[in-house]
Amino acid sequence: MMAENCGPMDPSIREITHENGCSRAGTPHANAEVNMRRIGIYLLVTLSIVVGAAVVTDAAVVTDRERMDEFIDSVTGKVSDTRIDGALSYADPSKVPIELVHEGRRRKYSDRNASKLKPDARKVLASLEGSRLHLIQESVSLEGERARIALRVRTSAGLANTVFDLRRENDEWLLRRVTVN
Repeated sequence: MMAENCGPMDPSIREITHENGCSRAGTPHANAEVNMRRIGIYLLVTLSIVVGAAVVTDAAVVTDRERMDEFIDSVTGKVSDTRIDGALSYADPSKVPIELVHEGRRRKYSDRNASKLKPDARKVLASLEGSRLHLIQESVSLEGERARIALRVRTSAGLANTVFDLRRENDEWLLRRVTVN
């Protein structure tokens, strides 16, 4: 079967151009169109993979700011043994000595007296057990391997200002100093 100026035609091909009534199948124009569709599909698949990888990476990577937010969550809210343990998980005096400053009195913990940190913290926080620490204001500054978190919280006894100085040690943020006024 031959159409005018079309060359041989396959009866199974039904695609007809508007210009001359000839099938585009088998012509350079048709092959280019098929190749463009393939390239478009490959680009779409590649873009989907890249976007998916970016989303997974973002979900898997925890930023320093997100770690600071986790810390803030661990030291605010209802005071309980679980919360105290969560906050103390950021303290390891055997790796980073920690200094606690409360009402002008300083207490230092290092590898020599690290075992006293948890019982001392529990004694100090015993009066707050069961009460809530409501976050009023926060300030977070990150500079390289150091971070400072300043919090103003409301307790049943009134307002308290607390400053937490942390240091990154092997991709782990550890408390260096806690100041409560």
